[in-house]
Amino acid sequence: MGLLLKQGERLEKKNLDSALFYYNKALLFKENISDTLLARVYSRLGAVYLLKGNHDICLDYQFKALNIYEEYPVSLDVLKVYNIIGLVYFYQDNFDKALLHFNKVNGYLDKKIGSDTLKVYAFKGKLLNNIGIIYDNKNQLDTALEYFTQASTYSKKVNDVQNLSSVYSNMGLIYLKSRRFELAEATFVEALRIRQKENNVYGLCKSYYHLGLLYKDKELLDKALENFLISLKYCRIANASSAREEVLKELSIVMARKENYQQAYQYHIAYKALSDSLFNKENHQKMIQSEMQYQFDKKNQIAKASQDQRELLFISIAVVLFLGIIIVIIMYRLQGSKAKIQQLAKERAELSNKEFTLREYTLKRELEFKNKELTTNIIYLLKKNELIVEISDRLMALKKQVKKEDQEFIKKIIFDIKNAQDEDVWKEFEVRFNLVYNDFYERLKEKYPDLTTNEKRICGFLRLNMTSKEICSLTRQSYNSLNVARARLRKKLNIQNEEVSLINFLESI
Repeated sequence: MGLLLKQGERLEKKNLDSALFYYNKALLFKENISDTLLARVYSRLGAVYLLKGNHDICLDYQFKALNIYEEYPVSLDVLKVYNIIGLVYFYQDNFDKALLHFNKVNGYLDKKIGSDTLKVYAFKGKLLNNIGIIYDNKNQLDTALEYFTQASTYSKKVNDVQNLSSVYSNMGLIYLKSRRFELAEATFVEALRIRQKENNVYGLCKSYYHLGLLYKDKELLDKALENFLISLKYCRIANASSAREEVLKELSIVMARKENYQQAYQYHIAYKALSDSLFNKENHQKMIQSEMQYQFDKKNQIAKASQDQRELLFISIAVVLFLGIIIVIIMYRLQGSKAKIQQLAKERAELSNKEFTLREYTLKRELEFKNKELTTNIIYLLKKNELIVEISDRLMALKKQVKKEDQEFIKKIIFDIKNAQDEDVWKEFEVRFNLVYNDFYERLKEKYPDLTTNEKRICGFLRLNMTSKEICSLTRQSYNSLNVARARLRKKLNIQNEEVSLINFLESI
C-alpha cells in the first residue's frame, strides 16, 4: 500500500493518468490499511484530479479525506487537504472562499503544527505561493509579490525546487502584468531551467505556456506559437486537461493575430469542447453537492455523538440507581454482622487488656524481685567492707601491743586485707545490675570507651542513687578521693553545665 502511494506521488510530475492508476490500485487494499493512510490516498487522488481540471471529483475525494482526518488531532496531512480545497475554490474563481481556507491553514502553521520543521517549511512555501496567486487574481500585485517572495524563502530553506519553480513562474506573471518583460522572461527561464533539470513534465507544460504568453504580449507571435506548441505537447504527455485548455485558447488567439483564421477556428473549437467537458453546470452542481454532503455528514456526526452521550448518561444513571439499591441491601444485611463483629472485637480487646495487665504485673514482679536481689547484693558488699574495715582497725590497735618484729607482719596483713577484692562478687553485681537496668554498662562503654573499671562502677552506684558514704564503703575510698573521682568522671562524660546532676545524666543513658 505504501509503495503504491509513493509510486503515484513520483509519477504526478510525469503522467497524471499513471499516478491515478497507482492511487486507485492502492484503494483496493483500503480494508486492510489504517484510516490515516486511506485519507492520504483520497487526498492525493483529489490532487491529481485537480491538475486534470476535474474539480468536482477532486472536492469529493478531499471531503472523504477530511471526514477521516477530523477524527484525529490537527496535522500537516489535514492542512494539506484544506489547502487543496482552497485551490478548488480558486480555480472556480471563488477567491474569497479560497483565501479563507488558505488563511485557516496558515494560522495552524504559525502555531508550528507538527514536529518536523523541514516538512512545515516545505508546506509553508506552497501555502504562501497559493495565497500570492489569490492576491494576483484579485489584482493586488504588490501584496501577491510579497507572498511569492516569502514562499521562495521557505522553499529555498528546504531545497523544494518544485515549488520554487512554481513561485518563479507566478512572480514572472506579476512582472508580465506590469509590463516588465525582462524580469518576467528571467524568472520564466529560471523556472523552466529547474523543471528541465527535474524532468517535471507538468511543470514544463506550464513554463512553455508562460513563455508563450510573454512573447504574445511582446508581439513576437512566432516565438509565442513555438512555445505554446511545445507546451501543448507536454500537456498531452502529462494528461493535464486543464492546462491544455488554457494553451488551446491562447493558440486560437495567436493564429487569429497571424490571420490564420482556419487554424484559429480549429483551436477555438478544441478549446470550447475541452472547456465544456471540464466545467459545466452539472460539474458545478456536483461540487455543491459534495460540500453539502460533507456538511450534512458532519452535522450527523455531531448529532449522533450528542445522542450517544445522552444514551450513555441514561445508562449511567440506571446503573448508578441499580448499584445504589444493591448497596443498600448489602449494607442492611451487613449491619447485623457488623454488630456481631463489634461485640467480638470488644471481647477480644477486653481479653487483650487482661493479658496485657497480667503480663505487666508479671514483669513488675520480676523487676521487683531483681531489685531485691540487687539490693541484697549491695548490702552484702557493704557489710563485707564494713567487716574488713573493722578487722583492719582492730589489727591496727593490736599492732601497738605486740613486739616490734611482729608489727611488720600485722602491717602486711592489714595491707592485704585492704587490697583484697572479691572479683566474683563484683561480676555478679554487674550481671544483676544489667538485668535490672537493660545493659547499662554496655551502652556506657559504647558512648564513653575511655572509662576505667572503677569509674564504671561509680556510674553504676550513682545510677542506683547511692549516697557518697555507701559508695566510699564499697570502693574503700575517702570522701576526698570520691569527689576527685566524680569531678574526673564529669569531665570524661563532657558535662560542662554545673547545674546538670551527674545522677540525672546517668539515668538518661
